[in-house]
Amino acid sequence: MNPVQKRVIQWALLSVLAAGLLGCSQKNESQADASGEGYPVVGLVIDINSEEGSAKIKHEEIPGFMPAMTMDFRLDSADLEKIKAEDKIHGRLVRDEDGGFRLIEVKVGDQVDYRPLEKTNRKLAKKTKSLPSGRYFGEGDETPEFALLNQNGEVVSVKNLRGKAFMMNFIFTRCTDAKMCPLSTSKMATMQRLAQEQQVADLAFVSVSLDPEYDTPSVLKRYAEAYGIEDEGFHFVTGPMEAVGNMIRSFGVTSLPRDETIMHSLATMLVSEKGEILMRSERSDWSPEAFLARLQKSRHAPSNS
Repeated sequence: MNPVQKRVIQWALLSVLAAGLLGCSQKNESQADASGEGYPVVGLVIDINSEEGSAKIKHEEIPGFMPAMTMDFRLDSADLEKIKAEDKIHGRLVRDEDGGFRLIEVKVGDQVDYRPLEKTNRKLAKKTKSLPSGRYFGEGDETPEFALLNQNGEVVSVKNLRGKAFMMNFIFTRCTDAKMCPLSTSKMATMQRLAQEQQVADLAFVSVSLDPEYDTPSVLKRYAEAYGIEDEGFHFVTGPMEAVGNMIRSFGVTSLPRDETIMHSLATMLVSEKGEILMRSERSDWSPEAFLARLQKSRHAPSNS
């Protein structure tokens, strides 16, 4: 039986960042509608006018305010960039100083209910809290339980992955550094293809979003399609910020929001069918072939019984 091994994090920033992430009181989206600013809006994007900073949206009835209709809403540039025609969106309606209608807190896709994840992620929070300062789960450790939603809105957890090995990394869809998330995602896709070619069974892939407020399941679905990644066995996952913050802390990832991007480190891991972390890389030049070889080695190792 392998002893529990902890790795000392090389970035002094992590402890401060993790404390901020874990100490933040984050409301579930399902809870936010009742108490947030303005009125909750659900609708379908008909057209976008980038020059005027607005979008034509066919919205459902806004209880207590207006009936269902199609109308123009002003949006901030960041929100305009994330939507396209025929997207289903939700956000909050507020009035500008001149009386115009503006949508804020815009997200693509249906409202996400994270309540089914709460029980498992409370266990994750407890496990994370038990880690000594500056330490995280590394090779030889059992990965802690977590529960997030994938690009199809399905629950992905260590429990329902049990019996399969899985690769896990941390990315976000707005990352533009070619040597970071885009490269990492491409390598995960390559490894999925190689595993299929080599008939390596029971191997899943989990990419955790570092930007859960932007990366809704619908956004992650579009991201997967852009990379030509097959849904079967490949999960781009998102969830409550508190749960994502605990995963960042537990797996020794540095993540620092800056302007409209995130400065972050890399962590790519191979987890066995029994939940043990078999291999970990913090470099961008990790090899899909090396990770596959490590998995094959673990499956052909003689039993200790």
